[in-house]
Amino acid sequence: MTEMTTYPLIELRDVCKTYGRGEASIRALANVDLSIKAGEFVAIMGPSGSGKSTAMNILGCLDVPTSGEYFFQGIATSGFDGRQLTLLRRHMLGFVFQGFNLLARTSAVENVELPLVYRGMEARQRRSLAMKALDQVGLKGRESHTTQELSGGQQQRVAIARAIVTNPTMLLADEPTGNLDTKTSDEIMQLLTDLNRQQGITIVIVTHEEDIAACAQRLVRFTDGRIAIDRPNEKGTVHAF
Repeated sequence: MTEMTTYPLIELRDVCKTYGRGEASIRALANVDLSIKAGEFVAIMGPSGSGKSTAMNILGCLDVPTSGEYFFQGIATSGFDGRQLTLLRRHMLGFVFQGFNLLARTSAVENVELPLVYRGMEARQRRSLAMKALDQVGLKGRESHTTQELSGGQQQRVAIARAIVTNPTMLLADEPTGNLDTKTSDEIMQLLTDLNRQQGITIVIVTHEEDIAACAQRLVRFTDGRIAIDRPNEKGTVHAF
């Protein structure tokens, strides 16, 4: 297992995010400070409209702050243009979504290869890495199955394999168990926990489910665009499935 380091992998400093203008403006984030170290497993919670999804979008470079600063590995991203933000996402981040976002009528291995296609990797190498990633998530033997031939849990495993095939520095998961039953949700959270503990991948997960958040080592709870709670999550160190 990779040891957790002490430097901040990502850091939000006095970040605000406002949508709209004038009387129609809505402040989604208000003066948020957040620091996450390499190797952490953090759960972000909060009611609808609390700012948690906006914070996740900024961490994933899918959106930018209205004011304040987002640092990635100590580098301020405010000066990044669209191409630079795309490269950061492509080379440093992995994403897992509630809806899986897989290509229909396409095999599992081809779905997993997609980020490597964007990198311009040659076919033999990307196939090898995709097969290895599917093996890591417990789908060996299912590589040629299309998404329609896989269960919901298996589809989410394909999505996780796609997220880790690039060996990302950080994995961002937005409600990754939202469409799954309890048993399958436990299996997916066990997989994410193993990736964090055994491979040292930094994981940030957005969830509204307390039992899912209990798997994380740290809990950050948003309320009205601000961080209301940021504390170690004792359950996350002993959670058993």
